[in-house]
Amino acid sequence: MVPKPVSFTANLVAIPQNSEGAARYLAQIAKPTNVPAGMKKLRDLHAIFEGEVPWNNRSRDQVLSAASTIWLQLRHAVQVGDWFDRASLYHSRADLDPNDPAREYARPLSVSLAGRDKKTVWKPFLPVVHMAAGFRSMLSKTSRLRFFAEGSVPRSVQIDELRTLLFDDHEWLSHAVEAGEARLVIPRLMGMQLPAETRIFVLTEAFSQETPPGSQI
Repeated sequence: MVPKPVSFTANLVAIPQNSEGAARYLAQIAKPTNVPAGMKKLRDLHAIFEGEVPWNNRSRDQVLSAASTIWLQLRHAVQVGDWFDRASLYHSRADLDPNDPAREYARPLSVSLAGRDKKTVWKPFLPVVHMAAGFRSMLSKTSRLRFFAEGSVPRSVQIDELRTLLFDDHEWLSHAVEAGEARLVIPRLMGMQLPAETRIFVLTEAFSQETPPGSQI
């Protein structure tokens, strides 16, 4: 096989391996078009967990409701990651053995969208879609497949899942970033639609968690 050079424009996103890095990762894939808003919601949730007062004296219920919104956005990001992996496999299905069960997982993006508006449920995630897929892969690797389940999920369960990702062992970050990096060049090689700029997440050493939200992008 002849090597195929791939080039693209990218923005680097530093992900420290601590609760701030976890929040930054989650905010990036939850709503790529407005990362600061996600960081503010997660910052307030962090304050609630630490027994501190959220910014602008938001009530506990307001903070938890905002965090529930983040959870729902992350559930959609997991779904987008699934669509990405299925579409990538579909584009390379000619290379699969006819008896490979993976062929059953492959499907075109149009089938996954099932008539949903591509401009709102797919395009906003293009800069981070590989990382959304890496996040989904991480959930499987770290025995968190129950996270972000479909259907009606109590807010208390949603908050517990966010708490686990923000404060428990941050080893999941390395799994998610590695899985996302592995998917980085797939769209270019397969001729899939590309964003103007891709975001590449880079793990860094843990540092002060007092960095203001404006610097989290």
